[in-house]
Amino acid sequence: MPVSVKSLALPALLLCLAGCGGGERIEGMELTLGITTARARGVPEAAGARTLVTDEGARATLSGALVTLGKVELIPCEATGWRRLWNELSPVGTAWAHSVSNALRMGTPHVVALGDTDGAVLPLGVMRPPPGRYCRARLTFEPADADAEGLSSASQGAVPVDMLGLSLHVRGTLAEGERGFEVETRGTSSVDVLLEGLELTEDAPKAARVFTLAWDSWLDGVGPGESPRNVDLLGNVARSASLQSAVVP
Repeated sequence: MPVSVKSLALPALLLCLAGCGGGERIEGMELTLGITTARARGVPEAAGARTLVTDEGARATLSGALVTLGKVELIPCEATGWRRLWNELSPVGTAWAHSVSNALRMGTPHVVALGDTDGAVLPLGVMRPPPGRYCRARLTFEPADADAEGLSSASQGAVPVDMLGLSLHVRGTLAEGERGFEVETRGTSSVDVLLEGLELTEDAPKAARVFTLAWDSWLDGVGPGESPRNVDLLGNVARSASLQSAVVP
């Protein structure tokens, strides 16, 4: 039976494009990342700068907190239709197969300190991913290694803390009887943050995004008279992450 020329046109075109110069990588893509802290809820009555009320009604004041952001990984939007077929046929995917994990992952750990005030942005660095659309960023909080940025600052603070091997250090007081607490964890917790239409192209090769950690939810799950040690504090930190409004680099 004769095969329609029209039915072969699209596959032939894609194969030609994939094999004829399609492997050239577009350089110059840059994604600048930062992280900051903020209060997500209303300020409790007669509250200090770091006073919070948990979702269980316990009142507490944080006197210090440090968390280690181990890595940030970009997750591309799922390809559909002809774009998916192009990705499967094109040698570009093969050429990037080894380097994509580096291009899409920022692996330098950062110790993020909860300062006296919110709003200061801690630079995380610049990623140089391939052009494309990225829907999510996966933030992984994990124990700090010897190469973590901010280790020395943490150990030289007003209250020195050795964050090596720690993913979280938090201390403060609970309102009931002004009971002090200090909790350290060595666990790992990840969260996916929506990137709200991040796309890097030849026409728009640069972008910047800032993640926000809502510190006033970090003790959620703690009820009046209860101990923060019985709560997944690191999970709370991860779940508190969100994206600030897009900024112009």
